[in-house]
Amino acid sequence: MPATLPVPDAPGSWPVAGHLPRLARRPLDFLTSLADHGDLVRIRLGHKPVYVATHPDLVRTLLVTDAHAYTRGIGHAKALSFIGPILVATTGEPHRRQRRMMQPCFHRQRLGSYVAAMSAAATETAESWSAHDVVDVLPVMTDLATAAIAKSLFFSERAAHAEAELRKVGNAILQVARMSALLPGIYRRLPTPGNRQLPPARAIIEDTIATYRAEGRDHGDMLSTLLRTTDAEGIGLTDEEIRDEIMGLAITGIGGPAAITSWIFHELGQNPDLERRLHDEIDTALDGRPPSHRDLDRLPFTQRLVKEALRKYPGWVGARRTRQPVRLGGHELPAASEVMYSAYALQNDPRWYPEPQRFDPDRWDPERNAGRVKKGAWVPFAGGVYKCIGDAFTETEAAVAVAVIASRWRLRPVPGRSVRAVHQSTHVVPGKLRMIAEPRNRNVDQAGRSAPTGSVAPAH
Repeated sequence: MPATLPVPDAPGSWPVAGHLPRLARRPLDFLTSLADHGDLVRIRLGHKPVYVATHPDLVRTLLVTDAHAYTRGIGHAKALSFIGPILVATTGEPHRRQRRMMQPCFHRQRLGSYVAAMSAAATETAESWSAHDVVDVLPVMTDLATAAIAKSLFFSERAAHAEAELRKVGNAILQVARMSALLPGIYRRLPTPGNRQLPPARAIIEDTIATYRAEGRDHGDMLSTLLRTTDAEGIGLTDEEIRDEIMGLAITGIGGPAAITSWIFHELGQNPDLERRLHDEIDTALDGRPPSHRDLDRLPFTQRLVKEALRKYPGWVGARRTRQPVRLGGHELPAASEVMYSAYALQNDPRWYPEPQRFDPDRWDPERNAGRVKKGAWVPFAGGVYKCIGDAFTETEAAVAVAVIASRWRLRPVPGRSVRAVHQSTHVVPGKLRMIAEPRNRNVDQAGRSAPTGSVAPAH
């Protein structure tokens, strides 16, 4: 049996508070600094010890190789448990059953059918701007992501009320989830605006589920798929389970795509050459029309932009809890230990990604990147049994949004403003990102609508 290695303590712990002040003030810098002290480092959140895996080999062990020895971290489950025992909050056998039942929503064939909904949501956004508008990018992209998930859930005109309601309360659901992770359980009983908005939204979704079930038709949307899926014993989801999963999808399907799309437009505003290459690709592949699922393979550079944004700006922290005593990288950890990892720190580490602060979509060129990403150093969607089930949905949604908006608009940085990465819940988002909308094409009017007179060559 190999010798057990001691776990080093991170420096800078405060009496009583531990590392909480450093984590609260500059979490990204703090997490990135931990690799200097070891592959596994102990920090203290108050009096509670928490282990942070900083090396890809240990993160892969945590998420994939020994995943059976861990459950979700308590913070993630607490953030989502107010909805119910949904896929993204459960562990063990309930999670395996729900994942099998949710998987058909994200099969490649179904994913293709959502592209039209994503395009429609992005087109609404593009047509809402006028020339020289100053766009507050993150809130706008949050609204766009909310519309994209709502439209993908409900295709039928009979579900228009549910789509509108979900779009209206999307931000409220996100806010309740964020506050539930931070505050005691009594928060959910307070009459906050978010808490007041959720019951009516649930009721409308329940009515829509009942309508779909009575119709018995497949509308090609996520709700139809959820109504038809069954487990290994042929048992389907109850109406209550479907309602809760829809609420869960609204949370997990908004924050990530909104952050990634916002970062892409920020980076394009800083890199005219990348912007030009994007415009050349979408002008050639799409010729002014919204993308369909058949067009995605013709947009490789657009998809590499998404991949690079996921690398540079992934979620800032993830967590697991040990079910039993475990050995992790030569260290013995007791049962019920909290183990964290940071996708942001891993994916901005120069040991695994050369020049990590440079936004370089060409690092994902298959000819250049073949076999070069170290296992465990690419975890924007976590990994293993708890890997995000909507990873392909998120990447597709972001690519569609970028293609639709960039075909009509250039987003230019507001002069004199700096943008920095800040943490928001589990995501890394651009703080105070405001950009000026400039029409790209002479055949796009001042409100962003395509004129019916045919294609005109774009002005880069």
